[in-house]
Amino acid sequence: MAKEQKITVKQEEVTRNGHTVSVLTVGKVEIGYIEPEADGKHFQGFVAGSMQGNRFKNLADAENYLLSEYHLHRA
Repeated sequence: MAKEQKITVKQEEVTRNGHTVSVLTVGKVEIGYIEPEADGKHFQGFVAGSMQGNRFKNLADAENYLLSEYHLHRA
């Protein structure tokens, strides 16, 4: 059985293209960012390196999506 590793995820507010977004990082590696939509009720979650976002009803769902994508694709 693989040894369990603990990771620390940081979330920072950054301005990109005139919008404030939440950037999630593990160490120095960005795993993605979350941008609020204009309606203020929904969020777009973008995996690092992707221009296609996914729409979420709340911030927590967007965060969970990015973390699951990171965990799924990390080597």
